[in-house]
Amino acid sequence: MFGLGFGEIVIIAILALLLLGPDRLPEAAKTLGKTLREVRKATEDIKDQIETELYSDERKTTKPALVPPVPAAPLAPAGPPPPATTDNVPGLEAALAEPPAAAAPPASSGEPAVPETPPRTE
Repeated sequence: MFGLGFGEIVIIAILALLLLGPDRLPEAAKTLGKTLREVRKATEDIKDQIETELYSDERKTTKPALVPPVPAAPLAPAGPPPPATTDNVPGLEAALAEPPAAAAPPASSGEPAVPETPPRTE
């Protein structure tokens, strides 16, 4: 407390007891406690006011400006979709292209054809 060690606090208490006497010491302790509480409350109030003022300025500057809503564009009349052409569908040529012809089976050498990768059994 206040950077004082236990021994220093005992010395101050003994001096207070000798100077004030046993009758006035409890009243002095109450008065000191109330004074310290009021000082702490006043410093907290001042700190809160300063923080409120500082942060209120930040809130005012960071508040976004209101933008009026933009009206939606009118929808096109409903109807059948246009036909798919290479102009309006990217990759249509590749999708409609004929797949390459299947590779011819290897010449029969008497051995059965073995696939390159064996089928997985799980």
